[in-house]
Amino acid sequence: MENNSGVPGGDRLVTRVQIAAMAEVTRAAVTTWERRAADFPTPRRTAGQDYFHESEILSWLGKRRVPAHHRAQGEDEHSTYGDRARRRRSSSSVAQESPTAYDARPALGEKPSPGDVETVRTLVGLPAERVGGADMPIGYVNLLAALYFLRMARPEGWQRVKAYSTSGDGPRSSSALLRLIGSEADAALRDVGSLPETRDAVARLEPRRFEDLVEVVRLVGSLGPHAFQLIIEGYEEKAQLGSREFFTPLPVAYLMAELGRAARRTAPGSVYDPYFRGGELLGAVADMAMRARRGGPGFTDAPLPRLLGQTPKRPTLPLASMNLALRGVRPVLRLNTGGRPWEQPWLQGPVDLVLTNPPFNMKDTLKETTRTGHWPYGAPPLGNDNLAYPQYALSVLAKGGRAALVMPNKAGNSGNTAERAIRRELVEQGVVECVVALPDRLFSGTSVPVCVWLLRHPADAGDHVLFLDARDLGTVRSGGRRVLAYDDVSSVIDSYLVLRPGDDPARPHDPSAVTVPGARVDRESLRRIGYSLNPIDHIGGSPVPDGGTSGLAEAEVWAEVSWLAERCRYLDERTGDLRAVLATDRVCQAPRREAVLADLCDIQTGPSHALLAPKDRIPHGEVPVVFPRHLRNGEVSDSGDERVASELADRLGRYRLKADDIVCVRAGAMGPPALVRRDQAGWLMSSNVIRLRCREDAQVLPGYLLAVLSRPEAIDWVRDRAAATAAPFITKAVLEGQKVLLPPFDVQQEIVESLVLLRERSTAHRELAAAITRTRALLVEQLTGSRTPAVPPTT
Repeated sequence: MENNSGVPGGDRLVTRVQIAAMAEVTRAAVTTWERRAADFPTPRRTAGQDYFHESEILSWLGKRRVPAHHRAQGEDEHSTYGDRARRRRSSSSVAQESPTAYDARPALGEKPSPGDVETVRTLVGLPAERVGGADMPIGYVNLLAALYFLRMARPEGWQRVKAYSTSGDGPRSSSALLRLIGSEADAALRDVGSLPETRDAVARLEPRRFEDLVEVVRLVGSLGPHAFQLIIEGYEEKAQLGSREFFTPLPVAYLMAELGRAARRTAPGSVYDPYFRGGELLGAVADMAMRARRGGPGFTDAPLPRLLGQTPKRPTLPLASMNLALRGVRPVLRLNTGGRPWEQPWLQGPVDLVLTNPPFNMKDTLKETTRTGHWPYGAPPLGNDNLAYPQYALSVLAKGGRAALVMPNKAGNSGNTAERAIRRELVEQGVVECVVALPDRLFSGTSVPVCVWLLRHPADAGDHVLFLDARDLGTVRSGGRRVLAYDDVSSVIDSYLVLRPGDDPARPHDPSAVTVPGARVDRESLRRIGYSLNPIDHIGGSPVPDGGTSGLAEAEVWAEVSWLAERCRYLDERTGDLRAVLATDRVCQAPRREAVLADLCDIQTGPSHALLAPKDRIPHGEVPVVFPRHLRNGEVSDSGDERVASELADRLGRYRLKADDIVCVRAGAMGPPALVRRDQAGWLMSSNVIRLRCREDAQVLPGYLLAVLSRPEAIDWVRDRAAATAAPFITKAVLEGQKVLLPPFDVQQEIVESLVLLRERSTAHRELAAAITRTRALLVEQLTGSRTPAVPPTT
């Protein structure tokens, strides 16, 4: 099978000591090789220890001849250290054994063992509280997974754990048993090429008594061969993990994997998840490939696809590694704690299929004050990565590739200007193939209703988008959570195969196969509805313009309050200590230098009315024009129909805006200025605005200058000096003389980051208040009898 990812193989990890043993040299010799040889393999570091891929080491040793004075019996002038290492490896097969593969979930339609269900229910109950301690939410599930992993995949390690927990010889302690469990699990993980992170993950647990931990070991030892997924699902439901930690329900993972395979029409050679959680999406692909090997339905090619993934969450790395190792596959999983996937390129080539369930309605860093990176469909808004992940997924696809992503419904018809612009580009460039609306309450960590977006490589662009409404599928469990059955997954896939765009002689044409409501919508219809990608705006009702509420399902109205409340809590926590941080002497007592705008900025007034007349503005022009009314809340809003042809905008090139330009009112009611976003670069100034462009050598941040010029005192200064005519008017010469105080650059940066975060918090609370108001109106309608009441989802 060809590997088009360019990522090193997922083979065993070895230390420098093990390399020395492989080559039969001293530990110091390995250090010398590493220091002097520029091509010596690069280590991967975790928990203070470096590890190397065994295949890379063997390849390097294979190029190094054994000197005459180091040759052993039977070696000659052609012998290499690689030959020696391979002989040692072949004579010690135990070290090279992979974990025993087993079916990680029951066969389709098979119910889990009632005894296992009851045992897992016990494990996630009182023992979780007694053993978990302060680190219970993720550390405890790693403990359960490590124990189960050892029992199923490393019998010798499991026996050592059992022996220690049951032996009456000598003193025993919970901390020592936890270290033993972690060390044994890490040794097994290294054998499958995964970074060993389990020991640190479980060491933070705080069992009340040694006997409590022993009981957990005993209970895990009684579980049958299909219990790993039960452990994940049971503990997730009990712990109510946050939106960044909850796992993808396995039926949803199968739906996404099947959808991607069906869209490609051939099995993928490589599959990538840029935000893996417990490994469920990659595991679904592995299960389908394994079933094909046994002659079952699914992938038609026997070779296993290349499985690649990365995560910013250290505690989920061992969990995903164990999950996939138990399926008999060796993925390449990367810990990326330094940023989001598009900030630290990792893949060295395109992939066939991207499957991911990214975090909803938030971002992973607070350091960003302007969007960085390459955004061919438009820069996503600060504070929300929803529409960053689809663009990233498209950027790593090979020709013929597909990407399936879990997305909150609101991403499909959000009124945010930047998000609407991105959706417009996605639709106009034809990369959206299908959107499937799923039932609400599928996830334990959030009640946000979601869709699966299926995207295609730009080379396969199409003119239609298929929308499927699967919101009525699934059954409700006790507690209010909805669960999809595998028959539900088949219904969605069958409906997609019949309704999808394009001619495919192999697809079924039986109308009875369409059991999920669907609609194929052309590009012009999507334009009329404001480029909404929410299926409920296209199926079973009158569509409403982008951002409207009448097209929302009742469940979405209730769930919107839930996810906005979660986002508010998240931002409240992140801003809780800002006052103390900003009140430090370093910020408050930092020296300020006085400067005038003429020293800091290049100032440009808008074009004259002769150059840009009202007749030049056309409804369907390519380039928006910015007027004073578009400067709102420190941002430039979408100018709607205020557009001109690109040819005219090119002739007026000196009046086109760039990212981080500050736009002020030149004529009219003087108000706060606004900052130009990256996706608004190239927009055109109108005659009634004036722009400030910070000079690179001026040591001033645009965000800081915007904050200073937005203060009431600064706005009053402009108003007082505006010409006393029928309409207020500020000249360039007057504006150049406005004074500002500038702290050092690093202090400006800290202030801007804090202001951006506070603004996100303010916006989130305003949106929450508006959502509560809409929910109240809905509730009044229901309670007064004008609408049939609907039970709100559990939040």
